[in-house]
Amino acid sequence: MPLDVEGVRRDFPILKSGVIYLDSAASSLTPEQVVGKMLEFYREYRANVERGVHCLSERATEEFLSAREEVRRFIKAGGPEEVIFTKNTTEGINLVAAGLRWKRGDKIVTTIAEHHSNLIPWQRVSRRFGVKMEVVRPG
Repeated sequence: MPLDVEGVRRDFPILKSGVIYLDSAASSLTPEQVVGKMLEFYREYRANVERGVHCLSERATEEFLSAREEVRRFIKAGGPEEVIFTKNTTEGINLVAAGLRWKRGDKIVTTIAEHHSNLIPWQRVSRRFGVKMEVVRPG
């Protein structure tokens, strides 16, 4: 099925202004459906996920697990444990970079075209652990 570009644009009311937004690696726009679900959460069941036994926490947990399963199916992940929510791409990249067991002799390969969100964490790893970093030019 072809991508419905106009349908996607309608999901982001801010795009009605005519702006073309290309900085999603730093701060992505929030689609209307997500804003709606966030408002529902804050208005109806604001509670910690998997941290309480009261009805609000149970509802928050159900909604969270349901969203995780929906994402898992969408990206065809093997199981829900393969889906981890982060605030944004920058946080996700930093968690991966900091969470790997680096050792001298490891090598990071990236491109000169990377957004700082996907460059600085690897530079930090390179300096901190003595890992070789190679920056290649695309094409």
